Amino acid sequence: MQVVKVLNNSLVLALNDEGHEIILMGKGIGFHKAAGYRLKKEEVEKVFVLEDRSVSRSIIRLAADVDSVFFEITKKVIDYAKEHWHMQLMDHIYLSLTDHLAYAVRRVREGVIIPDFYALELRRFNEAEFDVGEYALKIVEEKTGIALPEDEASNVAFHFINAQLDHPYNERNRRISQITEEVLTIVRLNFHLTYDRDSITYSRYVTHVRLFAQRLVSGSLLPDDASSQILFEQIHQVLINELACTEKVDRFARETMNTALSNQEKMYLALHIHRVLEDGNKK
Repeated sequence: MQVVKVLNNSLVLALNDEGHEIILMGKGIGFHKAAGYRLKKEEVEKVFVLEDRSVSRSIIRLAADVDSVFFEITKKVIDYAKEHWHMQLMDHIYLSLTDHLAYAVRRVREGVIIPDFYALELRRFNEAEFDVGEYALKIVEEKTGIALPEDEASNVAFHFINAQLDHPYNERNRRISQITEEVLTIVRLNFHLTYDRDSITYSRYVTHVRLFAQRLVSGSLLPDDASSQILFEQIHQVLINELACTEKVDRFARETMNTALSNQEKMYLALHIHRVLEDGNKK
């Protein structure tokens, strides 16, 4: 196995003997290594074999933004899901779960807690995925010292539901994917955007929109409360155009799902839209 690029001390992009790109993980595997270095088997602890080159490229970008410990946590959790529950998973979960866990830990460190209103539904109907979610929380605490809220197990579970080709939620997932694409299109046309689909900001944005679509389909939109209303009013003075766009999403939800968005949902969507717009302006 030959090093192509050192991503960080624990992660390298390499070519295997067949010439396929792989991502290798190991303690100090990237330390003082350069392109062309041939790795010994004992240096490699974990191997990500990624058939989808777009996933591979996204992980390379994510490695520059996220501590390598989250890649290790993700690999451990995915191995548990495969070995304990025999799940057949698509490669994109390596990217989405790593980013999600890193972002969840950062939220907790910053004192931001987002409650989950569909944990009971998931625990009841998706025992395997919820168990993997609880296992993920345990590993996160072991590796980082951060105890994520118990509700976070259901958010992790959703990643495993979405990554399974043969999951019984597939029909529901198709509806969620359809709504996700509709919302992305509404925002794109409103701001005449060309999405940078390779950016981490876009990846986070799409993840948020998909979680929003899941809440919309399951009838579990985030409710308004006194504190969220105060924050919404403050944001309303700054993100005028972004919140105006969320009104179009609200109209779409009313027309297709007979459901009105809460101000809290509009607020979080507006914040993610703002980040995408900011990212585009920087470029």
